[in-house]
Amino acid sequence: MIREDMAFEAGEGFEGREGALAALRGALRESAPRGRLVVVRGAAGSGRSTVLRTAARRWIAEGVRAAQVRPVTGTLIDGFDAVLHTLRAHFDRFADPGLIDRISKLSRLRVRAAEDPAEGPAVVAELTEVFDRLGRLGRLGPTALLFDDVDRIVDPALLLITARRPGCLVVAAVRDPATPAGAELTALADEVVGLGPLDEQQIAAAVGGSVHPDLLRSLRTALGPLYGNPGTVLGTLERLHRDRRLTTSSGRTRLRDPGSPVPLPEDHDLLHRTRDLGGVAPRLLAAVAAVVALDMDDLPAVADALGTDLATCGRTLDRLVDAGLLVADADGRLSCLCTALADSAAAAHPGAVRGIRALGAAAPVAPLRPVVAAPPPKSGARPWTPAEHRIVDLIGGGRTNRQIATALGVSEKTVEKHLTRLFTKSGCRSRVELVTTRLRGAAPEEKLGRAS
Repeated sequence: MIREDMAFEAGEGFEGREGALAALRGALRESAPRGRLVVVRGAAGSGRSTVLRTAARRWIAEGVRAAQVRPVTGTLIDGFDAVLHTLRAHFDRFADPGLIDRISKLSRLRVRAAEDPAEGPAVVAELTEVFDRLGRLGRLGPTALLFDDVDRIVDPALLLITARRPGCLVVAAVRDPATPAGAELTALADEVVGLGPLDEQQIAAAVGGSVHPDLLRSLRTALGPLYGNPGTVLGTLERLHRDRRLTTSSGRTRLRDPGSPVPLPEDHDLLHRTRDLGGVAPRLLAAVAAVVALDMDDLPAVADALGTDLATCGRTLDRLVDAGLLVADADGRLSCLCTALADSAAAAHPGAVRGIRALGAAAPVAPLRPVVAAPPPKSGARPWTPAEHRIVDLIGGGRTNRQIATALGVSEKTVEKHLTRLFTKSGCRSRVELVTTRLRGAAPEEKLGRAS
């Protein structure tokens, strides 16, 4: 029976992240009088939000003027809205009655700016006055503003630099340091705190001793490379609990049905990334989940099943790869980053899964069309895939990489990746040699066998 009070949240010890919290405490001491910008970065589910929440809670308990600005999306003005909301809710912590007047004026200017963009500079100027007033409180002790998922704000650098200038500690959690905003903030930061994956013992400590090892093994299998991220593990457990998928006996928590799917938390960053790509991306991810491993030659059939054109499908596939949602194996077949992501995608878009299954594509072994059998490999080499055979045929027809990409409905970068794998697998050093090998009818492993 599941206990109604069961909850999976990082406790005060926050196993594995005390080093990050210590770094933030050091930055707080060093922030006055010139201010300090600290960027906290880590993979999806690495615990960025929990680190900020824990730091803010501890500092407030110690009498520090600190407030956490919640994640926002949209325009730059929305970033100001998030600051306004935070200051309104917590201005009493800053022990400055005059601050409320500044906040009220900023609020009025923000309303006018929403109707007339020309008022934007006035909003920035007034926000500067608000932060200056907060900075002057530094004589009473440090002031800290903690921004979660700050790279969801358009042009966040302006907001953060304005907050830092009067002497505040500004902590910014960046969900993706590879984005232009993330890269800019990292370059501007006085200090960067990285959150790496936790090891097995730290994950076990984070979830608590009541979780049975069998449940941890199921999580490890489902989450794959995400298993070292405590936020992902705890969020997944919380979702399983809410869905009544867990049971407790003899004080240990297990899955009711160990063979059932284990999806990601509904608000996981990877699911946000999928939705942010829009259009066909969520359904295409579900289609890949249905076939387990997608070969490039399967793309036309997938596009038909999803009711979209081949070019759009190919471009979206590339974006899913660039976003880290799909990964390629040694033969270029694509699959979801982990089983939990595949289960989440399939559950969210059952129509796409049914469309693929109608083509006989959901066998748990392979792609839509069976791979053409190649001669037995020699010297440990791998055979070419149908997609690679077709690329070489198109090269033989005089096509450039760009023309091949157009013919196959993928990006030029995808074609280049396939060619890189082909050169590695075959030992060929040029496009001409690839075509010659193909025309001879020799499989790449045969060529390697003779060379050895």
